[in-house]
Amino acid sequence: MTPEELAAARRVLGLKLAATRKAMGVTQVRLAVTVQWSRSTIANVETARQSAPREFWIASDVALGTGGLLVAEWTRTEALSRRLRHQAAVETIRRHLDQSPPVCVCLVLQRLLRDPVASMYLGVPPASPVQASGDGHGR
Repeated sequence: MTPEELAAARRVLGLKLAATRKAMGVTQVRLAVTVQWSRSTIANVETARQSAPREFWIASDVALGTGGLLVAEWTRTEALSRRLRHQAAVETIRRHLDQSPPVCVCLVLQRLLRDPVASMYLGVPPASPVQASGDGHGR
């Protein structure tokens, strides 16, 4: 999975929204009022300059009567996004593990916990600089 592949999937999703909206004779302004998002959000999503959450796609599906097709496409695109984030986290962890062993494993863990992507896949919130600034020995 590459960032370019994710960008392409988001462009396809945006194009589907635009094509569906136009086929239904709905303007960006009208859709924005109906789904309660701004017209600029509609325009930016259609051109893949902005991503939107699931709620946006649900509202768009309902407003355009697509029967869930837009949410299904968003779900596939979101899965690609999660896969790309996972790959980045794995690469970060591998980079850290490939480095020469530190004096204390605690220091490596502190660095990992400060990395928001890596900590997300370790299942913990990223440590704040204050929490992670100790010497790693609880002193």
